[in-house]
Amino acid sequence: MITSISILVRDRTGRPLLQMRDSGATLGPLCWSFWGGAVESEDADHAHTAARELEEELAIVAGPADFIELARRTGSDGQEAALMLLPRPVDWGDFRVLEGAGAGFFHLYEIRQLPVTKSLAWYLANRPDVFLPSQSH
Repeated sequence: MITSISILVRDRTGRPLLQMRDSGATLGPLCWSFWGGAVESEDADHAHTAARELEEELAIVAGPADFIELARRTGSDGQEAALMLLPRPVDWGDFRVLEGAGAGFFHLYEIRQLPVTKSLAWYLANRPDVFLPSQSH
């Protein structure tokens, strides 16, 4: 059962938009991460979680049907997490950072140089294709 989701959004050139987690974050403080969070009881499914989290964190309104599931991973705690893609491009000015310490668009070679969360590190090691511009589903 999926208990959390990560959200991948990209700009028009295909670069992923990552979140800089703030210093008070429980997991991965001051590391770069995907957007997302826990599935809550009021969420009908993990696509609803993606839509809710994207609006809460970036003020981007999207419906559950707007997302494509790219991958799943099992965390060290045994919980399953889905990586959800918002296929439409998002550029500066299309969003507001409402959670975290900031945001940035990065190429894969740049992401490999950043301090990242365990989840993002797993995708770098096991599914680097999700960071490439041609990856849409």
